Amino acid sequence: MMQPGSKNWIDKYFSLINDGVIDFESIARPDYVSKENFLHSVFFNSGIVFGFPSEFLFFKSDISKKWTTDEKTTFLLFECLLLVYLSEKETVIKEEFVTSLLEFYEQYNNKASLNVLKLLFKENDGIKLESILKRRVHLKKTIGNQLWVNYLNNSLVYLDVLAFRSFIINKKELKESYDSFVLGALNTIGIMSRVDHKIQEIEDQILTVYLASANMDDKSRKEFKQKLEDEELYIEDIVLPDENDDLYKFYLVDMAVLTVHSDLSEMREEIVYLNRLCKHLNVNNEQKERSIIMIERFVMENNHQITFLQERSSYEQLYGNFSKRWIKILGRNKDKFIEELRESKELIFLVNKSFNHELDAEEKEKVKAQFKDLAKSLPALAIFMLPGGLILLPLILKIIPDLIPSAFKENEVEKPND
Repeated sequence: MMQPGSKNWIDKYFSLINDGVIDFESIARPDYVSKENFLHSVFFNSGIVFGFPSEFLFFKSDISKKWTTDEKTTFLLFECLLLVYLSEKETVIKEEFVTSLLEFYEQYNNKASLNVLKLLFKENDGIKLESILKRRVHLKKTIGNQLWVNYLNNSLVYLDVLAFRSFIINKKELKESYDSFVLGALNTIGIMSRVDHKIQEIEDQILTVYLASANMDDKSRKEFKQKLEDEELYIEDIVLPDENDDLYKFYLVDMAVLTVHSDLSEMREEIVYLNRLCKHLNVNNEQKERSIIMIERFVMENNHQITFLQERSSYEQLYGNFSKRWIKILGRNKDKFIEELRESKELIFLVNKSFNHELDAEEKEKVKAQFKDLAKSLPALAIFMLPGGLILLPLILKIIPDLIPSAFKENEVEKPND
């Protein structure tokens, strides 16, 4: 039995790898997906981007249901750090991986991490790492009774993952690099919060928690607060630790979208600022739309679990925004989409059937497989090729008949021949 709250769970984890219980190949990257897009999708689906443990990467067992939120977040952080290491090194040797992480946290120059290393100098490296990871996700601040805010206390823990990747690739001095990661995230959230020249109560609380979670000295924290108050935060001042770090750029766009996700309509100033941010980061429109869709999907999936998400906007509002966005995306490719659909009468039949009857497991798999094939010929649907992308299918299937009803009416009664 493994439990992140007990000693030697990292050793136990690697023993499960050796026994074949944990398989790294379970989330292998497809050849047609870039490394950065793949990692972004995996991390996004896991919830680590928000500091919320939604699902683990490699470990699949019901015993995790008995773990505390802190234990789940600690474990998820460990697996995300492991995936980063695996994506760059291709193989993982336990001793080398643990040593690399300890070096990383030593350079991080975090007092809590260094104190752990001093206190546990007689312990083995695995236990030292367990203690550091535990402290990285421990909730440090409570704001009144706003439980949803406390979920966000761990939001910046994702920066450990990004900084560790930078550490592996570039071997830079981490303290300076990590500060840049933190400041970029805070500036992005601050800028998007002040788009309408005022900060809503919820946005203010988000910023307060992010500041409390950041490993910033008092002077830097005070300077940031003053700039925010004086509205002297500018997109052009966001400096990237590494101009080629697409994963960090995607994260900043995610944070921008999350901050204003209830207001994302083409007629509002928020989208103008989001476009400016993407231009500054050299993030293309396709990636921006992917980020919006992924944020909306995550919010709709977890709306019932996190009060914060409920307060930001209603499910109906989100679904309305989501539908409009996909109608626009599919509309741009309408002719090609109709042409491809007409060649798949079985898909149309199953989609029509799903409106009145629950599809069985085999039928659902057929829909997924055929829609995946459809996505290969339409770049606009590339998001379905990414990990977790097929979760969007039920929502998209509701939209398609309204967008292109003719393709469905022609096959309304027909049942495909076997």
